[in-house]
Amino acid sequence: MVATQQRLTKEQVLQMVEEQHIEFIRIEFLDYTGVTRGRTIRKDSLKSALEKGVNFSTAIMDFTMFDTYVPDPVYGANGGDFFAMPDPETFAILPHRKQTARMFCDLVDENGNPWEGCPRGALKRLLHEAEALLGGKIFMAYEQEAYLLKEEEGRLVPADNSTCFSSDGVDIQEEFVQKFVETIGKMGVETEQISSEYGPGQLEINLKYDHCLKATEDQITFKQLFKHLARDMGMIGTLAPKPFNDFAGSGLHVHMSLYNEDNNLFKDLNDEKGLELSENAYYFIGGILHHGRSIVAIGAPTMNSYKRMVPGSWAPAHICYGSGNRSVLVRVPEKRRERRFEFRGADGTCNPYLLSAALIAAGLHGIRKRIDPGEPLEVDAGNLSNNELEAMGIEWVPRNLQEAMDSLAKDTILADSIGRPIWQEFIKVKREEWNKHFYRIDEWERSQYAVLY
Repeated sequence: MVATQQRLTKEQVLQMVEEQHIEFIRIEFLDYTGVTRGRTIRKDSLKSALEKGVNFSTAIMDFTMFDTYVPDPVYGANGGDFFAMPDPETFAILPHRKQTARMFCDLVDENGNPWEGCPRGALKRLLHEAEALLGGKIFMAYEQEAYLLKEEEGRLVPADNSTCFSSDGVDIQEEFVQKFVETIGKMGVETEQISSEYGPGQLEINLKYDHCLKATEDQITFKQLFKHLARDMGMIGTLAPKPFNDFAGSGLHVHMSLYNEDNNLFKDLNDEKGLELSENAYYFIGGILHHGRSIVAIGAPTMNSYKRMVPGSWAPAHICYGSGNRSVLVRVPEKRRERRFEFRGADGTCNPYLLSAALIAAGLHGIRKRIDPGEPLEVDAGNLSNNELEAMGIEWVPRNLQEAMDSLAKDTILADSIGRPIWQEFIKVKREEWNKHFYRIDEWERSQYAVLY
């Protein structure tokens, strides 16, 4: 059974706030960098917020991850406000906070119409489009790797020395893991598996699949709660893609399927390629590969992201697909499991709304244009030479953030699907982050050049 979220109305939310003695409600949305923005309102202001929204300057969407403002923003000081309209269906009491609840928001303009720069609005619009075209609902499951860290002599180090898939890793962090699973469950998010990952202090907690919007917001809840509970327990919880030189990076994998009631529309037992995928599933994959560099730009949108995506790291460095192959960008699980596919080119620094929107936009383009993904790759892509890759028509993912934004800037199809204002300002924000990184001199660089020259 697919997890389902209780569909609350405004009146039910107001009633629950009274019955549960909630005093504080966090009104939240994500900016283009994936940072949660919002305000905390008192319960006496909730009715007004549900009816009229809470105002914010549009300029907040042109801030970088460093909380600096981009040059030449569209959303400047004269850009006016948008209004964050809390969605009652996302109401959740925060068990780890006192008398506090949270709601995610749609962003609307002064007339109450969807605001053009809203990532959640872009995803909802594309979902309606996809469901009308495909005759089914898109389901997703986000699968996140993350580290627990501690501070030791002024340095951040792994919180434990556990090994990959060992019972010790989960046992050492039993208090955190059980508190996390219990708390996120009370917030309406189901978990399926918990494991100690490749790096010391690294965990993977798999979320149960659900309808795309719910699954996407489950990932946002995961990200917030992982950091909050770790901080409460004297640790640092991080979804950073590559926090250490010598330890494994942390990826974010997105599983996708298409259902009409109980019918898996991405399944075809007569598939000539032997993967038991339907024609539309292949076209969907074809669209993702066609826009692969752009989707990676959205799903892996920081300087640190590209230090993880290198050959031989179990992170995808090439744009191809395969069955049971973890070196590819799109992996099809073995036939023993339900038919779906997994996008492996993202990490926890992304805005999940934009990632889900980009995947759907690319898949729809693939279906409309009947884009053939070719034959699945059976070998480790990281072992292929550049000549072999070229002969097989396999591209590299972007090698750094600047290259990623260059690729995204050329993708006018994705721009029109997601929305030109979002596409344009996202690129501006990320180019500004690249510039701040590129011209910064760190201690390692200083020591190397100062001694040698």
